[in-house]
Amino acid sequence: MWMQVTLLLICMISSGACSLKCYPAVDFDYDTYNYIYANCTDTCARTTTSVDIYLVSGVSGLTLMATDDIMDCGAPDTCVNASMNIGVVKIANNTKCCKTNLCNNETLPAMPQQSINGRKCYTCNDVDCFQTLYCEGAEDRCITATVAQGSNIMRMKGCTTNNICNTTFFRAHGLILTDVECCEGNFCNSAEIFTLSFLLMFVPLLASVLF
Repeated sequence: MWMQVTLLLICMISSGACSLKCYPAVDFDYDTYNYIYANCTDTCARTTTSVDIYLVSGVSGLTLMATDDIMDCGAPDTCVNASMNIGVVKIANNTKCCKTNLCNNETLPAMPQQSINGRKCYTCNDVDCFQTLYCEGAEDRCITATVAQGSNIMRMKGCTTNNICNTTFFRAHGLILTDVECCEGNFCNSAEIFTLSFLLMFVPLLASVLF
């Protein structure tokens, strides 16, 4: 009992004394020939972010185009799976967190395609944003957001999980997501008509994912 109390006091007094070692290696000590790993508060995380291109808006024609494997410190809001489907692109995070030294060494697969969950949101094509998108898996919100790559910017609509709604900035494969607005209920992300060609604006965004 006294040993546990002593360790607790040490952790409270010295914030670095009880830090958790997590991948990735952030430096190399040439004196000891040992890698120096990231110091995390209490959780390590491993995340696979996948970008999928829908050949047909909806639930068919899904092809995985790119993935990122990330090792880092974990936080409560990041230690959950998340996905966002904006009709022609779906971005999903498959995340696993753990609490022992260097435990985030497990390679995670890309998030598998989920089944339709009954919710429906508006999405966009090259004419308007009146198209129906069927939400999948844990996607329980409709989303409207600004998607950008370089100087190419457009508003997009679709389905998402609630945890993405709490972010103000999201980046994956050159695509930057900002100005996120989420709502509950079928078709709550109101439709609109485009004044510029959706496809002409989307091609540079798609190219950044593929190449």
